[in-house]
Amino acid sequence: MSGPTGQDLLRLAVTEPGRAADVATRAVATGTDPEELSYAHHALGIVQRDRGDVDLALVHLRRARQLARRTSDADRVSDVRATLGTALALHGESRAGLREADGAVEMASARGPIRPRALMRRAYVLARLGQHSAAIADLQQAIPKFRRAGDVVWEARALNLRAYARLPRGDLVGAEDDLRQAEALFTRHEAHLEALAVVHNLALIQFFRGDLPGALAAFADLGERYAELGAPHLELALDRATVLLVAGLCDEAAQVVGAAAVWTARRPQERAEVLLMRASARLGQGDPELALADAQVARRLFARQHRDWWRTRADLVGLQARIDLGRGSRRAAVALADSLADDRSEDGVLAALVAGRELADMDPAGASTYLSRAARRRHHGNPLSRSTAWLAQALDLEVQGRPRVLQAVGNGLDALAEHRASLGSPELRALTAIHSADLAALAVRHALPRGPRALVHWSDRGRAASLSEPVAAPSDPVIDGLLATIRGLSHRIAEEPDPARIQTLTRERAQKEREVRLAWAATSGSGGLARTTSPEELVSRLGDRILVQLVNVDATLYAVVVRDGRWRKVEVGPLADAHKAMDRALYGLRSATRGRPIDLSPLALRLESALLGPVARLLPVDRSVVVSPPAAFLGAPWGLIPSLHDRPVSLTPSATAWVRAATASPSSTRTVFVAGPGLPTGGGEVVAVAALRPDTTTLVGASSTVGSVRSALDGAGLAHIAAHGTFRHESPMFSSLQLADGPLTVDDIHRLERPPHRIVLPACRSGVVADIGGQDVIGFASALLTQGTAGVVASIADVDDAATVQVMLALHAGLASGQRLDEALAGARRSSYGDPVRHATAVLFAAMGAA
Repeated sequence: MSGPTGQDLLRLAVTEPGRAADVATRAVATGTDPEELSYAHHALGIVQRDRGDVDLALVHLRRARQLARRTSDADRVSDVRATLGTALALHGESRAGLREADGAVEMASARGPIRPRALMRRAYVLARLGQHSAAIADLQQAIPKFRRAGDVVWEARALNLRAYARLPRGDLVGAEDDLRQAEALFTRHEAHLEALAVVHNLALIQFFRGDLPGALAAFADLGERYAELGAPHLELALDRATVLLVAGLCDEAAQVVGAAAVWTARRPQERAEVLLMRASARLGQGDPELALADAQVARRLFARQHRDWWRTRADLVGLQARIDLGRGSRRAAVALADSLADDRSEDGVLAALVAGRELADMDPAGASTYLSRAARRRHHGNPLSRSTAWLAQALDLEVQGRPRVLQAVGNGLDALAEHRASLGSPELRALTAIHSADLAALAVRHALPRGPRALVHWSDRGRAASLSEPVAAPSDPVIDGLLATIRGLSHRIAEEPDPARIQTLTRERAQKEREVRLAWAATSGSGGLARTTSPEELVSRLGDRILVQLVNVDATLYAVVVRDGRWRKVEVGPLADAHKAMDRALYGLRSATRGRPIDLSPLALRLESALLGPVARLLPVDRSVVVSPPAAFLGAPWGLIPSLHDRPVSLTPSATAWVRAATASPSSTRTVFVAGPGLPTGGGEVVAVAALRPDTTTLVGASSTVGSVRSALDGAGLAHIAAHGTFRHESPMFSSLQLADGPLTVDDIHRLERPPHRIVLPACRSGVVADIGGQDVIGFASALLTQGTAGVVASIADVDDAATVQVMLALHAGLASGQRLDEALAGARRSSYGDPVRHATAVLFAAMGAA
């Protein structure tokens, strides 16, 4: 062979695959020596394997084995067989791959350089099979041999592989130590491509330690670096999807998995992993039927490949899907938990938790066996893992009828608060409510018999935690550029007459929005932990106002009424009745705003009965009321309720959030009035009201750009923005108000140094929020409250434009006389009697906060 030696060619196959392929192809075309030809086919097999064409790789590697056997060099045969074993494993032929790897180890010379390489390649096959302990044992032999021989690159590869095998066992310290050594060795020898694999595993360690932003940032950077090399990386896609799922970004995870699926046509082993990941994504998206179908196919593929470790993971996802479908099986849950009894990963904890919950009703003693097993990890791992284990501990105490359930729940919520504080994205902070839902439900169940103070305290522990402190938007020119593009696309969509073109622009905008959300997700939080308000602080801040905190306890609504320092707990009624009454009231109000004659009185009485019940009789006339309902009822028309209609009513996601708003103070008396484009009324109230106020900035028409409005809002005492509003259910962070040059979004609110102290948003649906896990919210109004705005008036549905002008004029008349927002809105409701459209419009506005 002219040019590189055989061993040099094999090294080139990893470091410079294109060059290696050219050299090897020429050697195959012209060579006659069996040894040289075996090296050439061996190199081509490595190149094709790494490019994803495993079928062609197997052709070359089998030919290389055949040629090697014609030589007298047992190590040459061993080297080829070891590589063939890895390719067979990638092809899904696990047993055949392991046979080749075993044969390679057996026939390699005990003291030569090939034996440790054969050990390492067998370790790779074992790790892919999920046999991590066996893989580590092989590597424990190989690494010292590489070190003694001075084979630095292979030592680095073995260290990286040992770290990969240590990760599922929870040995993060040992894994990181291996990776740091491997990184130094690869860097010293300028093996830049292989160094990326080390960076990949270091990102996994960030993830396992609970640093989701750091892991997402690392995976995004790795994706760009692999893309520059023209090398799609399936493992990276799967790991990135895993992190996105844990973060709660299920749609983004599904998109990543969908893009990766096309890479698996020639790699059936990876197809099984992709299907399993897609099943997990679909489960997170709320589609257990499709999740179960994917999990079942993945399970069959794993079983066919004899990959038992992976098969149990498919069983776990399948079991969760069946439970969601109401088809859970105690026997299957127990069998799965038993099969993972010695598994120290989070899957082992989850399987034990699922088994315990399935057994809880019928076999408390048996349930305790599994719940206590899951609870053993409550002092180990990252905050999310600990919260799951603390949930298991709380459930175990509950099924045993033992005390201190609330103490375990509190520890679990503390762990979640630690996790939330590490996140810089308001969306990810809110999405932690998905993880807290079970703990929050346990909390209120056990707080209920302890009295009203305990019920308010523990319901607040799980509620609207993302609103606990301001979150600054990242200062990133890339994100700024994306936002400018999104704003331009929105402007073009609004003006585009062609439906097909609108669809294209909308898809392009959605992609840019996903990029912004992912960039936000990769930013770290401040680490600050929120504090739940104390009973004494709450009573002090309430003054002569009355708090009504509604709490869902096992599908029954309870209310705590705090009045003049006295606390009272009341059972209201079934949660389902409240949902039905709210839906019917909203439907009736929407009909009324369109001018349809409808008698709202029966709907109002039914709504009062379902949401307040006996509480209505406990509210003295003319006293202001603060209502803190579950997240789903922030969108109820509370102003329609007869006992609330004529009095000031303010809404808050939690008592703690209300106290935070009540402590806020304005930084100026400056007022801002804005009228966006395309309003049928032209923002008729803006000019009339602004003229009556000193120190006013008025932005209308072309001057109402996002930049000018954002600048004017910063530090304002009172702001009013009349503009078309859009609530985006699929992407609440991009709910917006339409201005002259595009949308003012939730992201823009997070870019304010000092949000306006009070703000009025007469836009349609400006007060709508997305309910996250029943415990938290995302939306335009909630973003303002998060950032420190003390009071917001916004609409909870579409409203009539002309009637809105009249309601706003009445509202501002009250504000001009020194009233709070809830007081002024109550006056606007009272003044709307006699005009059905105006009355329905006034009722569809809500005051949120305390100012």
